[in-house]
Amino acid sequence: MRRTRLWGLLWMSFFFELQNVAKSQEKKYERIEGQSLEVDCPFNVKMYQYSQKEWQKLTEGKKPLTLARTERNSGQTNKVQVGRYFLEDIPGEGLLVVRMTDLRQEDSGLYQCVIYQPPKEPLMLHRLIRLVVKKDPASDSNPTEKVPEIPTIPPITTKARGKLPISPNAVTQPWFTSTASLSSPNLRVNSTHGTDVIR
Repeated sequence: MRRTRLWGLLWMSFFFELQNVAKSQEKKYERIEGQSLEVDCPFNVKMYQYSQKEWQKLTEGKKPLTLARTERNSGQTNKVQVGRYFLEDIPGEGLLVVRMTDLRQEDSGLYQCVIYQPPKEPLMLHRLIRLVVKKDPASDSNPTEKVPEIPTIPPITTKARGKLPISPNAVTQPWFTSTASLSSPNLRVNSTHGTDVIR
């Protein structure tokens, strides 16, 4: 019984140690929705200059999902775009540059750059990439904190005009307006409403 417990503890210890090693081999990137991620994956030029490379997303318990793959290389720079994923294979520098644009929260997860070499298993180029995409705090809309927008009305401007011609049948009457809003208390306006016109 003691041996069984001891073996169980040893296996648990070994399992946790493996998890810690795997986490130490990850590189973590944190981004906000809408931003981009750019990762450099170096490779051995002598061995993999002409090999196809892939950008994969890893999901626990599932086969890695290939998001983009370069074409077979002729030794020249090779660029590929698949949706929001861009790969640039630069054999002269031994570098695969990966770019993901317009990041979304569902892009969060574990990724890897690999050498595509069927029928063999892909060979990981670089340590695993842990991407965490967070919601943009500016996009949070809390109606209680939102300040209502007040529509602005353009200012009304008037141009000074000369005297209006006075009709001989018109009656001049004061305009009924509060004197508090007029700059001149003796201001008068010729009214041309039908009830004010003498026929």
